[in-house]
Amino acid sequence: MLLSMTISNFKSVKSPQQISLVALKDNRLDVSKTLPATDRFNVLKTTAIIGPNGAGKSSFVRALEVVKAIVFASEDIENPLKGCLQKAAFAYGDGKDRPSEISIDFLLDKGVPGSADRPSIIARYTIAVTQQRFYEESLYYIVDGSKKMMFDRKYENGEYLYRFGKLYRGEKKRQVAKLSETKSFLQGAALKGGQTAMEVYSWLRDNLNLLPLGYGKNAEQIVIDALKAHPGWSEQLINFLWAVDVTDISRIRVVKNEKGEEAIGISHAFVNKGTSEAYSQIFMKESLSLRRLIVTAVSFFEAFITSKTLVIDDFGQLLHPYVACHLVEIFNTCDTESQLVVVDCNPALLEEDLLRKDSIWFAQKGAESSTEYFSLADFKNSKSKVSVYEKYLQGMFGAVPLESEFCFVHDGTPAVKKEDN
Repeated sequence: MLLSMTISNFKSVKSPQQISLVALKDNRLDVSKTLPATDRFNVLKTTAIIGPNGAGKSSFVRALEVVKAIVFASEDIENPLKGCLQKAAFAYGDGKDRPSEISIDFLLDKGVPGSADRPSIIARYTIAVTQQRFYEESLYYIVDGSKKMMFDRKYENGEYLYRFGKLYRGEKKRQVAKLSETKSFLQGAALKGGQTAMEVYSWLRDNLNLLPLGYGKNAEQIVIDALKAHPGWSEQLINFLWAVDVTDISRIRVVKNEKGEEAIGISHAFVNKGTSEAYSQIFMKESLSLRRLIVTAVSFFEAFITSKTLVIDDFGQLLHPYVACHLVEIFNTCDTESQLVVVDCNPALLEEDLLRKDSIWFAQKGAESSTEYFSLADFKNSKSKVSVYEKYLQGMFGAVPLESEFCFVHDGTPAVKKEDN
């Protein structure tokens, strides 16, 4: 389970900003919308980051993407930092000359309450990087509330200084000697069979699922892989789409396209003047909204059978607001230890009783033109009968667009004419 993330000097974020997914201890909030983590705290099942366009909501997702891109970079790539960190540092002041910092906390093991043999373990993985090198990389375990160093790597005076904790399990010296300044120690140690590194590496690979927007072939491949692994999900997909009012699809299956490649074939059937009609086409020729719904559906299904932290940027893009809210309701029926984190401009997610107060985070630009994140739970409860949705539209929580008048002024130049072919 993802517990929190802190970022600084990254994209639109300058000073350290943290988003926490740990549930507040408040009897007024619906405990059914949380997941039991340890005997000390619960974790939020669904979290939303809301704010206007350009506020920096997606910086949270981009930071998770960077962590995964670095840790799972191909060994053939000489400098994996160069691609994923292009224009990553905060653009103003001295930001562009300093490393970006990203730190994530996640629950590795819930442990057994009161058992010395099986304590709870929280992993804290931190990186400070530029396109040229790692400046810091560290892994700490918080074991039953006590912080223990696993490894710490810092670049100082032209060289790396390494420290290892007593609990770290895995080869150290040979790995350190061979490691490039652009490669992750976590990745290198995991691929060499290091037990501690592999625990964290496996969680990032198997549990943290960052959903693509649904436009490209990578999105279709997700659906192909899911249906090949779970053929029965084809019928489940149709039922899922019916639940959000897409009612004309009769079949979804893996087929061959005109190039002989695997693709997703979608059959539509509908009644027209008392007669049944049908047509079929492949995934990539369907509407963007339908493609996005299908990718979301199979990602939900994965979360319904095994623990996942599912992160979806632009969650409501191309979707009706009622559908976006209903998707949250569907996910909340999940009885595995899975989480959903969504990022969206749409205030419809503030609908009464859809999410807990501590599940709602806002993003807005502050005085330094940098992003600030803050929780709805930071605001005191009010006896007012005005809904949270209406209060947000009235600007009571901030994180709303600053609108001004606009009028196009024609400068007198003629319109550009397209030449006939």
